[in-house]
Formats: sequence, structure tokens, C-alpha cells
Amino acid sequence: MDFQSLEAFVKVAESRSLSAAARQHDLPKSTISLRLRQLEEQIGAELFTRQGKTLELTDAGEVLLERAQQILALCDDASAAVASVSDDAAGVLKIGATGEFGTALNAQMLCAFRDAFPRIQLDLVFFSPSVFMDLSRQRAFDAVLSFDEEGRSDRRAEVLTTVRHGLFASPRYLDAFGVPSDTADLASHRGVLYRTPEGVQPWKLKRGKRSADVLPPGDIVANDYWTLKYFAVASAGIALLPQFFAELECEQGHLVPVLPDWETDARPICIRVPDPRYVAPKTRAFIEFCKTYFQPGFAFAGPRYYVESLSFPGGKITPSRDTK
Repeated sequence: MDFQSLEAFVKVAESRSLSAAARQHDLPKSTISLRLRQLEEQIGAELFTRQGKTLELTDAGEVLLERAQQILALCDDASAAVASVSDDAAGVLKIGATGEFGTALNAQMLCAFRDAFPRIQLDLVFFSPSVFMDLSRQRAFDAVLSFDEEGRSDRRAEVLTTVRHGLFASPRYLDAFGVPSDTADLASHRGVLYRTPEGVQPWKLKRGKRSADVLPPGDIVANDYWTLKYFAVASAGIALLPQFFAELECEQGHLVPVLPDWETDARPICIRVPDPRYVAPKTRAFIEFCKTYFQPGFAFAGPRYYVESLSFPGGKITPSRDTK
């Protein structure tokens, strides 16, 4: 049985789409389709049926998928085991990452890593938290960076650092609506809100022994922190952002902290490997570098990304509709 055809089958089975599998793995759709046809000819059975725009596994496909995943996992284990006895930190490093911060964290850290290890080639893929929970997809990467609580108890994960969120708004917004003096005042302000798979995320804030659970009205909701930060800089309202994520905007005067004594509980940024028993030198080098990167005093000399406020549309800021 052809190994590439088997690998193409697993990619399509996991994404339920030829196009999605081709995009995710940077292969022409025609190549994926050809390998599937060759595999079906080899085993003498259809592997998929089409249901609307989605491909569904046939009974034969279900049987083959379980065994194909085991075969590919064993091949990965064998490659990792061989690589782990070498001291050569080189080759292609495939990194998966949940995309909450994008360039503000991952690209910046990888830029610094590339300077330290120029023989390692980088292949970075962002995916949503729902895709991240699919363990079969995590196995496609040498390492996975994530922003999740499960990393504290996952034996495959290591906590690199923890992040707290705080409230931020533009000076122009605060000039128009006033500066809140306590969390009770937030109900009369606009919120630029983050959406999780469970719904719109309330602001769970703490200051000493006091706590507050706030969900202000707002007409901008997104599951991307870059979008929230952009609209906060554009004076659309107050946003709850990871504190490190707003540092440059605050330095440039495009955002200011709101109720700076109030913040969320710390959440971990974690790194995972498919099998902690077999870690290739390139992956081990990346893990150790990530630990160093988050140590106090690490100096980064590369380009940094932030939202810049060059100009604003004219007109007065007016109250917005409540979020439903």
C-alpha cells in the first residue's frame, strides 16, 4: 500500500474536504484527489461518499482510517526515535499554534529562534481552539503552542509562562465617555468583546479579595485578539486583552489601561510534543529556546507588531447598540 496515498487519505478524512486538506498541507487538490483514487483502486473499495459539500467516510473508510492513523503514528514514532539519538538541530520544524496572538507572539518568537538556529527551517500553521482539541491533528506537528488551561495537567504539555488580561481603551474613547472609577461603572461603557466556542466571554476580574463578573453592552464581537485590539485603538470601546499584547500600543499612546488594579486569573501558554519519549534535537532546541524567551530580561531585536493610530474618521463618538 502506497504510503503517500495513505497519508493523503488520513488528511482528507480528518478535514472532510479535499480543498481543506490541500490548503492545510500545502498540496495541490489534484494531487490529493489522485492519491485517493490510487488508494481506492489498491484496496478495491470506495472510501468516501459526498454529503452536500462534505465528504463522509464509508464503512470501508472508517475501518481503514483507524488502521491508517496507527500506521502513520508508528512511522512518526520511528522517525522521532532515530532523530532523538542525533545531536544535530537541523531540518524542518513543523509548529502548530492556536491563533489568538498570531504575529505578536508566535512570529516574533520564531524570528528570534531562527537567528539562534539558522539550520532549522520553520513551518508554522495557525488553527482554531476547536481544531486544537483534535489530538489526531496535533500529531502532524513537532510541537504545538497553545493558550489553554488543560496544559497544566497534560503530561505532553509544559507551561512556558502565564498571562493575565486587563482592560484597555483609547484616550479618545475615554475623553468621550469618561474614565471608569470602579467595575460598576463598566455597565455604562461599550465593550469590544471576545467570543469563545461557548459564547461571548464575560470579563471575570479580580482585585485582591474582590471579584467582578461583567459583560458590558457592545456591538463588536470577535474570536481574534488582533481584531479586538484594532477596534479598541479605533475608539470603539473598552477591550479585555492579554496585558503583554497591549504593551506596545500603550507605549505609543494608542491605548491606556482602564482600572489597572483589576485583572483576570493567570492563564498558561503551553508547548506540547506528540510523544515526550522521543523528542528530536530540533524540537528539543525549540522547547529550550521558548523557555528562555519567556524569562525576564530576554532582549528581542527583531520587528514587532502593533496597531498604530494614524488618523480617525471625523464626527462625534456616539453610543452603540447592546450586544444580543
